[in-house]
Amino acid sequence: MKRSGIILLVLMVASTIFGQESKIATVDVFYKNKKPSQQALAEINKVVENYEKTYTVSYYLITDPSNSEIISKYGLPSTHFPVAVVIDGIFTAEIDDKIVSFVHFPEFMKGIGRHEGNWSISDLEAVLKDNSLLAEKNILKSEQEECDESE
Repeated sequence: MKRSGIILLVLMVASTIFGQESKIATVDVFYKNKKPSQQALAEINKVVENYEKTYTVSYYLITDPSNSEIISKYGLPSTHFPVAVVIDGIFTAEIDDKIVSFVHFPEFMKGIGRHEGNWSISDLEAVLKDNSLLAEKNILKSEQEECDESE
């Protein structure tokens, strides 16, 4: 009886350990069917495809009304945004003492207009390599802060 109890305990511990290791992180990519968004998406995909064994990747068309619930769930802008990447529910990271949010266009598209983000494709790759860089909560600049900074 003692032996079977020990075996059961070992099996329970092993199940718990292996169950935790098998949890795969998620990457949710939000995009539009507009040329600039597609350009950003192409570069995002080049990085994300290298991590398909590490992450479960899902894509969401921003303009599809059926995706409004997940957009709201993550706290993404309720108004226009062209692209976003959410890793395990978080789109904000701290990289080298810089806070970045993977929302709006990446830096290589600087000059595109109003929806310039503060992140680069290399920032995204750094976080996919080491998701401990993710912030505890999302930080999204309000539209007003963006307008104040541009003035």
